[in-house]
Amino acid sequence: MLRMLLSAIGIIELLSPEALINRTEQLALDNPDDCELRSWVVPGARIEALFILVSVWRSDHSYSTFKRFLGVIGLFALVFPRAYVDYGTQLAYTDASDCRWKPWVYVGTRLVGLVYVIIAFDELRND
Repeated sequence: MLRMLLSAIGIIELLSPEALINRTEQLALDNPDDCELRSWVVPGARIEALFILVSVWRSDHSYSTFKRFLGVIGLFALVFPRAYVDYGTQLAYTDASDCRWKPWVYVGTRLVGLVYVIIAFDELRND
């Protein structure tokens, strides 16, 4: 089930990163029209999608390693959601200080982080 979900996300991100990014910005930013993405973000999203797809489908070992990696990322998102979002904003936007995230984004980041940590712990438990 998780493998299929990750694959679907990877395929959407690979085939249509602009639409995914635009939709996410509309949902999460108070002022999406005031925030300009850096030029590398769309190609970077495609590379991320390829990484996800290869990691998930190459072998059981690469899939297991990917889930553990999610746990590391998730730990940071869970413990430091504001710093996690702020750092990502600095990386992705030319005018990061102008971007205003909706308040739920920090809670959502923490929840996604928790899910990633649970996935990693489950993977470690299965080993």
